[in-house]
Parts: sequence; structure tokens; C-alpha cells
Amino acid sequence: MILYFLALGIGGIVITGLFSFNAARKALMERSYNQLTSIRLTRKAAIERFFVDRLNETAFLARTGAGTWQMADQGYYEGSLPENELLKLAGKTGIAQGAVIVDYPESEAGSKLLTVCRMKESDKLVALVIRQDIIDSIMLEVSPEHGLGYSGETYLVGADYLMRTSSRFIRNSVMNTRVMTVPVEKALAGGEGIVLAEDYRGVKVLSSYSTIKVPGLRWTILAEIDYSEATASINTIRNNIILLSLLTALALFILTYTISKRITRPLVRLKKAASDLGSGGTYAPLPVESLDEMGELTEAFNQMSVNLRMKDEALKAERINRVKSAIDGQDQERQRLSRELHDGIGQGIIGVRLRLAALETEVPEKARENLRSVIKLNDNLIDEVRATSNALMPPALAEFGLIPAIRSIGHNISDAYGIDTRVEGDFPPGLFGRKPVLYIFRIIQEAMNNAARHSGATELHVRIFMACEMLLIEITDNGKGFDTGNPCSGHGLLNMKERVNLLKGTIRVDSSPAGTSIKVEIPVNKMQYDKIISG
Repeated sequence: MILYFLALGIGGIVITGLFSFNAARKALMERSYNQLTSIRLTRKAAIERFFVDRLNETAFLARTGAGTWQMADQGYYEGSLPENELLKLAGKTGIAQGAVIVDYPESEAGSKLLTVCRMKESDKLVALVIRQDIIDSIMLEVSPEHGLGYSGETYLVGADYLMRTSSRFIRNSVMNTRVMTVPVEKALAGGEGIVLAEDYRGVKVLSSYSTIKVPGLRWTILAEIDYSEATASINTIRNNIILLSLLTALALFILTYTISKRITRPLVRLKKAASDLGSGGTYAPLPVESLDEMGELTEAFNQMSVNLRMKDEALKAERINRVKSAIDGQDQERQRLSRELHDGIGQGIIGVRLRLAALETEVPEKARENLRSVIKLNDNLIDEVRATSNALMPPALAEFGLIPAIRSIGHNISDAYGIDTRVEGDFPPGLFGRKPVLYIFRIIQEAMNNAARHSGATELHVRIFMACEMLLIEITDNGKGFDTGNPCSGHGLLNMKERVNLLKGTIRVDSSPAGTSIKVEIPVNKMQYDKIISG
């Protein structure tokens, strides 16, 4: 849940950040282009006005015939072209009436920019050389406070792709620096606009370009600024957006973590409680920490748990009662059968024995021997009925207590199976009631009979003793053992476990090819135990 909420929140932050960044970048680029275009138009108007003024001056000079020195004194010119240069210029150009600007790179003194006009009364030319520094003063801007920053500049490029004004970055750039860039190509093709391209230095710039409209010239004017400087503020915005996004994501994570924990903590507790409840473990009601749906769910779970616990306890009590009733019924049936054998069949057989004994002196000597054989068979039958009656309900248990009854079983096993049986321990009288004592007797009896019948043991050892308010019973043999995990190991072990459970005790069975060990622990009532121990 934390990851889902966090991914959703961060996704929203990223989308918002990207949208804000792109919007800010687009706005900044538009502003930069608009600023460059405004500067270009301003410089273009200024340079065009400058050239028009110079053309008007040259035309006035041609009409009036005034000396060229008068124009040179105004500070815009280097002076007039020499006579021999004028003759060469007149031979190479077909200048009609009217003043024009001539880009004259063939001059002996180097490339010159001239204002040329033919005199009205003669074919002579008036040619004035415009000062380069005056043009640079209009175009070149080195102060970052005037809108072009530290990398922006405006400059002029001729049709031969050579720079016509001084560069901000390259010395002696006039007529020496070739500018074959995309903006120049577009401008020379008659275009006007803005573009992101590389300049003559190979640096990525924002460029605003167009041509200047001056008679005689085919020049382009460009206003450019480095892309890195133009977008420096957007980088700051980007960094601020990233920082704000990180802080927002951190705050969102903390908030999401807190809310998720508030939601998932009760769910985790409910899951653990449901698991404990399903496995039959102990369960305590969950605290209701809120009054919302989660609190209502917790209350409903607590109520459900109480109901299930009550039903489970009722089912356990019913099962215990059924088991107890079945076991008590078995014992009652054994007692009834024992009485029937002793008082009914046993007494009848004894009566037969007495009648046979009375007949012993009355029959002929020849038949007396057969009668004695019948009497012996009758005595054996009496012993078997008595043994069966004692096995069903040994009188020693009621008359002498648990230990003598167990020793009696041990003697019978020794006689019947030849197993060396030892019974050790002490069982204080009055420690348990009649039924618990009978349960304990049946547990030991079942264990001893199983060992005698199935283990093939030669030794059987029974120990009964008290320790820490517990009655401890150990039955061990050296027989062949059995698989304790086999569900078909017999009903005897199941009956033992049922009786131990009724006594709220524990039973542990360990078996191996070297023998079997059964350990039973039964808790003793503390008040009764203290009373017996204190004497």
C-alpha cells in the first residue's frame, strides 16, 4: 500500500514537474526570442537609418559640389576615395543618378564601405568611406545590462558570408570571419525569423535574423545569444522543481507511511489474531483505536472471536463429556461384567465344583479317576473366571490401592509371558478421587498389557512418583518398539491419551528398536497435595 500510494504521488509530482518545467522552458524561450527579435529590429532600424542618412549626405554633396572634407569633418567618414580608386570604381560599376552604398572589397587600402553618388553636372563620382568604428558602435554591444547578457551580440554578414562588423568574441573579425550558418542562409534567401542553431563559433545559440534594406547592399543582420545563458534561469527552475519534488516526495512518503501504517497496523493485527484463532492459540481482544470503519471491523472481529471461542469451548466440553461418558461406560460395563462373572458364572461353577466333590466318594473306583479329571478342569475354569473378573475390575484396586493393583498385574504378566516385571514407587492415598485413580490404573494397565502382548520384551519397568506437584508415571520396556506416527498403531494408545487428557495431563511416547518409553505427567491439586505432604 505504501508503494502504491508513493508511486501514485510521485507520478503526479513528476507529471506536474515536467509540465511546469516544459511550460516555463517554452515561456522562457519565447521571451528570449521576442527579446532578440526586438533588439534585432531596433538595431536594424538604427543601421538602416544611419545608412539612409549617409546616402542623403552623399547625394547632397553630389548636387552641390561641396568638398568631401566637409563631410569628413562630421565624423562619419574616413574621407574620400583617392582619384585612382575613383576611376577604377567608375569603370567597374554602372552607377546611375542617385546615391548607393557600395561594398568595395577590391580597394587598395582594404575592404571599404562607400557611399557613392554620380555628380549631376559630370560623370565623376563622389565616394565617401564610412568609418568601421561608427558601424560597430551601432551594432556591437558588450554591456550585459542592455538585454544581450554576457554572450549575446548583434552583427552584420555580407553576401559573401564574411562578417561586416566586429565580433564580441573574435578580434579583427571584419572581413576575416566566415559565417556560414543556418540563420545567415535563411536570411540571404529572403527569410526572417528565429531559429535554434550553431553560430560561427560552433556554439548553440538562439538566433533572430533578417536582411537589411539599404540600396546597394545585400546584408543580413543577426541578434544571437548563447543557448546556455538563455536557459540558465530555466536550469534554476529545473533545480528548484527537482528540489521541491524531492521534498514533496519525502513529505508524501512520510504522510503515506503514517496513513498506511494507521490502516495496515489494525489489518496486520487482525490477520495475526485470525491466524492464532484458526490455529487454536490463545487470543486476547484487539484494542479499538479508532471510531471509523476499521474500528467497527475490529469490534466485529472481537465479537466473532468471542462467539467462536465460546462455541469451541462448548464443543471441547461436549467432546470431553462424550469421551468421559464412553470411558466411564466402559468401566461401568467392566464392573458389571466382573460382578456377573464373580457372582453369577463364578458362583455357579463353584457350585458345580462342590457337587462334583460330593460325588467323589459315591462313585465306583473305576469312575473316580475320571471324576477327578473333571474336578480339575472345573478348578481351572474357576481360576480363569476369577482372573478375567480381576482383569475387568481388580479387587486389589479398591481394597489395597493403586500400587498393589499394578503389582498384581505385573505378577500376572510375569507368570503368563515370562517377562521380568518391576513396579516401583509410592502413591499416597487420598491424592485423587475414585475415578481419577481408576483412569490412572487403566492407563498403566493398558501400557503394561501392550508391552506384554506386542513388544517381545524381556523386561518391563513401572515407576510412579511425585515431583513438583505432578504425578509422574514411567513405563519402559526393552522390546522391539513400534512406529508412533502410524495411525493404525492401535486403540490402546488412543484410550491412554484420552484418559490422560481427562486428567488434564500430558503423555509422551518414545519408541525405537531398543525399546519403548511412555511418560505421563498428571497435575495434582495443590491444596490436597500440601495437605498430604504435611501429614
